[in-house]
Amino acid sequence: MRLKFNKLSLVGDDKNYEVEFKDGLNFITGPISTGKSTILELIDYCLGKKRHKNYEEVRLRCKYVSLDLYLNNERFLIERPLFSFDLPVKIHEWNQQKMSFNDEFNFFIVTMPKEENSLAGFLQEKLEIPEMKLSGQTFSFRDLFKYCYISQPNIDSENILDEKHYTKAFKRKPTLEIILNSLNQLLNELKNDKKEQSQLINELLDRKEAIVKFLRDVELFSTKSQNEERKASLIIKRTEYLSQLMEVKNNGKLKNDNTKSLEFQLFKLKNKIESLNEEEEEIRKYITKLNLLQNQYSNEIIKLDYLILSNGKLQSIEFSSCPSCNSEIDKKEHNNCDLCGNTLTEYNEEEEKAIKLERKRLNMRLNSLKDFIEEQKELLYQKSKLKDKRKRQIQEVEEKINTIQKQYISPFIEKIELLNRNIGELDKKIENLELSSNVQEELTILADDIQKKENKLKDIREQISEIENDSTDFSNIISRLSKKFSNILKSFQFPKLNNAYISDKNYLPYVRGTKYDEIGSLGAVTLVNIAYFLSILELSLELKKSYHPKVLLLDTVGKNLGTRDVEDANDEFKDTKIFKAVIKYLVGFSEKYKSKMQLFVINNDYTEDINESDIIVKFDGDGTKGYQYGLIDDVIT
Repeated sequence: MRLKFNKLSLVGDDKNYEVEFKDGLNFITGPISTGKSTILELIDYCLGKKRHKNYEEVRLRCKYVSLDLYLNNERFLIERPLFSFDLPVKIHEWNQQKMSFNDEFNFFIVTMPKEENSLAGFLQEKLEIPEMKLSGQTFSFRDLFKYCYISQPNIDSENILDEKHYTKAFKRKPTLEIILNSLNQLLNELKNDKKEQSQLINELLDRKEAIVKFLRDVELFSTKSQNEERKASLIIKRTEYLSQLMEVKNNGKLKNDNTKSLEFQLFKLKNKIESLNEEEEEIRKYITKLNLLQNQYSNEIIKLDYLILSNGKLQSIEFSSCPSCNSEIDKKEHNNCDLCGNTLTEYNEEEEKAIKLERKRLNMRLNSLKDFIEEQKELLYQKSKLKDKRKRQIQEVEEKINTIQKQYISPFIEKIELLNRNIGELDKKIENLELSSNVQEELTILADDIQKKENKLKDIREQISEIENDSTDFSNIISRLSKKFSNILKSFQFPKLNNAYISDKNYLPYVRGTKYDEIGSLGAVTLVNIAYFLSILELSLELKKSYHPKVLLLDTVGKNLGTRDVEDANDEFKDTKIFKAVIKYLVGFSEKYKSKMQLFVINNDYTEDINESDIIVKFDGDGTKGYQYGLIDDVIT
């Protein structure tokens, strides 16, 4: 699996601010407050971080940020509003034939990683990271990315992975096991899932066998079409019996105006029941249509939110060659159309006001629609109550009729009882056929459910087999990780280095036999943190299989180190040779694994070991050295 970044773009009203990336080392340098850290933070933001810092220069010029990236050789564009943190992200797929991203996109939410349409779930699926639960909690891409990014405030943190906060740290150790493909936690979870899945399948099979036995016992094991034919025949026969029964009753009962009145009343009540059934069905269909309309309003409001954020700017379509003759087209001014040369327009103040008014109007409609849907649901409830009332009235009238019908003349009683018995038998057969159809439908659903669970069980067994075949002894993994960690610190010229290792109990780094947060020097912590994350990346690159995204973002590697030719006698880590050794190692590391990973390094200063080709961004802070002022290069605050 691999994650690879191509380009970060901040979409502005007047222009876009872009940074392109490459394989291997991506070095970013320049004075403070020029936007270096912003680049890495916005990469993190595009990958699902809840929010970013309130950069004033970004707010003044930009509305969106987009990240062009590869996820296991599939190219996508993630686009996210910069200052509307709760809005969903848009993801566009790359069209290889057109050599551009498709205009169509899908929305993904960023706040709930466990949801199906979450950004974290999308990234996890495309990177082929196994789905699992860690201590009952859903494992997420965001758990994995903690091992890929050290921000500027955290580069010298003594709580680098929140290991001191239990509520955040309980997934830390199993996440490292996942990264290095020693999936002990996943294996245990899968074995539990296998056991639960097998139990579910056995329960469903028992239930299926019981249903089949019932159908055979009542001799109703037939096809749905056969059931329908038999039911139609029985209904015809029942109608004939009812006709005979009515004839006998009409000819054989005493003339009674009260009976006639009750029968007419019964007829009207049954008609009302039918009418109420039809009205209920119409209301249900109406509510379904209203719910669809509600979803349309919600989607339109989201689109208007994006439109408002973009300030209505119409994005130009760039042509590198003529669509007609295929000749190369000269690059036009940013505000002109590449095809016709006309000036591109954007929404003026009145048009923007109209868009906001339209959003307000839609929102009012949406609220009114929600209220109206609730009214329709209440109306449906009232219809149901009225229908129940009518049913009780029918029962009362039928009881009165039955009482009066006791006055039948005796010669007709035997025939009436016979017809009633025949009708009752037919009703029972019809009921059994309906029950059979329902049971067989349930049987079909049950069989599908069993098949799905058996397929899932098969997948689980294959995952277990794959993990057991591929997984290595994690004690050996930790031993190799410790060796790499120690060697990296040695290359950094870590002062008085001894007994440096990764603990096989808590998977945290130790130096001089002391846990990294107890060393007492922030310069030492900076070196340890960099070496720790580098050793994890390097080992993942050497393993046959790992789940590391193969990117590492390091912000301000020279923090608390002697980056200039000035040494501090009171702090052995503020030594220029240590900083030079760190830079030299990062360059060598990048050269060794250049085609397999991306290493992003930010620092104000750098040494002669850095190749100019590896410096992807160089800011000067005032524009006097011929470099770009900063990331937002047309606002000076």
